Amino acid sequence: MSHATAHIPAIDDHVAAAIDARIMPGAVVLVRQHGQVCHAAAYGTTMYADAGTQPVQFDTVYDLASLTKLFTATAALQLVAAGKLNLDTPVAHYLPAVQARSLTVRHLLTHTTGLEVRLSSLRDLPPAAIREQVYALQPLHPPGTRLAYVNVSTLLLGDLVAHVARQPLDQVIATQITAPLGLSATGFNPPPAQRSRIAPTEWDDWRDGLVQGIVHDESAYALGGVAGHAGLFGTAADLGRFGQCWLQRGTLDGVQLLPPELAAQAMTFQGADLHLPAELPFQCGLGWMLARRDFMGDAPADACGHTGFTGPVLFLLPSEQLTVVVLTNRTYPKRGPRAHLAVVAAIVAAARAAGG
Repeated sequence: MSHATAHIPAIDDHVAAAIDARIMPGAVVLVRQHGQVCHAAAYGTTMYADAGTQPVQFDTVYDLASLTKLFTATAALQLVAAGKLNLDTPVAHYLPAVQARSLTVRHLLTHTTGLEVRLSSLRDLPPAAIREQVYALQPLHPPGTRLAYVNVSTLLLGDLVAHVARQPLDQVIATQITAPLGLSATGFNPPPAQRSRIAPTEWDDWRDGLVQGIVHDESAYALGGVAGHAGLFGTAADLGRFGQCWLQRGTLDGVQLLPPELAAQAMTFQGADLHLPAELPFQCGLGWMLARRDFMGDAPADACGHTGFTGPVLFLLPSEQLTVVVLTNRTYPKRGPRAHLAVVAAIVAAARAAGG
């Protein structure tokens, strides 16, 4: 393992055990508290002992998978703050091709659309045909009445952001989020010259080879590598800065991405504005996941975060001013059970214990 700065020994132990158990070939872990780095380390290799494997470095780039959704949500909230989007306006007002007429922007951000489709089932269609099918969907349940985590919600949100901002989504995220925050290693479709510093995700039968430096998510790949729900690549340091901006209610180093009251709202449960049952699989803010015990453990109620299919996790705990970033390619060489989430929960517990 390599350490960039101070570290928390218990985290080393948890990650080493996970690598030994082949839950992941390697990882990068970053812990920040009160804006200070408490732990920054790289572990293991990019592909176990397979040909072409490399030691993981602290600046190794990972496929961020569904952590992309946090950036799409941030871009949407910036449009809300600018008065260009309204949370409770129907999506069809902005995107007339969307047939689910009662679907609002808030439903997209809270995973309460009632829409159900497995986007990977559309992966062999051209982009226009994928969108045609998605836009034609009708909710299986009235929007706002059930919470179900589906990619289609944030695919639509990304399209909505691009339409309202009058720029492609990757340009919106670059100009409004990553450039202002100085996240120089975060972006879509990294150039081939950077591929050697990107951890591969999987040996993929559909694409007949090793997926490295191109988005793992099949539907995002079919859409050209840029989508609201997946496509971003990035580093632990960049995600740490992004998380710190949210902990500081939308402002970092004098750059304000969001007004503080909207940032605070996004990190709290939105159930009061919806018609959800009492028992929920998790809770959702505006883009943020709350009360996800599988990777948050017994963290306090104000914890929020997000996971990605390929293995990345971002965890925030505002009451302790704590950010935990865990980047892995747990899908290598082939996807399996999400055993890495229990490892993340142990890392979060160790980070909280070290912080007192």
